[in-house]
Amino acid sequence: MKQIKYVMALAAFMFLGACAAENTQDTEVPEIIEADIQLPEEINPGEAYQLQVAVSQGDEAVTDANEVVFELWNDSKGGDSIQVEASHTEEGIYEMNHTFDESGVYTLQTHVTARSLHIMPKRQFHVGEVTEEQVKKAEENAGNQQSGHMDGHEAGGHH
Repeated sequence: MKQIKYVMALAAFMFLGACAAENTQDTEVPEIIEADIQLPEEINPGEAYQLQVAVSQGDEAVTDANEVVFELWNDSKGGDSIQVEASHTEEGIYEMNHTFDESGVYTLQTHVTARSLHIMPKRQFHVGEVTEEQVKKAEENAGNQQSGHMDGHEAGGHH
């Protein structure tokens, strides 16, 4: 009788262990998506530039992103941002062309949706000769800027 109880307990333990092993496979977390914003070293007003983001997952370039949108603010002036859907140009590189009208402190935020993940990295940079007044104004405005990318989308959802 003791042997039967022992065999039953062992069988139950093995069954539960197998179920736990199955469940861990179902909840495997995918590698994170990374987006590296790449800007020219120097940007001057009145000249056209390519703004790029390199999107990857682990060692693999992401060529199948659902959406990559560039959102650009002039932090020195404040106000609304512009949004431009990026073009995929080569292995994991998405870009937009832009000409900056004036000097100032700007922020570029990329909205990347790929492989069921969404990331929104930001990078602040200078265009042309920036004055102390523009830097001070940018610091004040940067905290107030909010992305307009999700406007019109339902809470919790993304197209």
